[in-house]
Amino acid sequence: MGYLIVFVVAATVGVAVYVATLRAPVPTVAATARAGDRGSAASLAGGSYVAVAGVRSDWQTRLTGLLGLLVAVVVGAAALATALYLSVSFLVRLFGGVGDDGPPTA
Repeated sequence: MGYLIVFVVAATVGVAVYVATLRAPVPTVAATARAGDRGSAASLAGGSYVAVAGVRSDWQTRLTGLLGLLVAVVVGAAALATALYLSVSFLVRLFGGVGDDGPPTA
């Protein structure tokens, strides 16, 4: 059940980030500056322009990305669960005997 909750939360965050990046405004500096332009706004600001290819990815690439996301979520959830288990077991062993002496005797 815990893995399902982690997966749903991770998927929700992933979808929210994906939607947020789709609605983000395109910077005008990157849209107008080109790699060979001298004196462009990007070169004046100390940045550089990276050309992005306008190629749509095919279904295999998208499926590979989805599979990679699923593997990352599962590995992350397993690592988080393992770290939490080890932390709690360490604290239980560390403080396990505290308070087991019974009531004080006079």
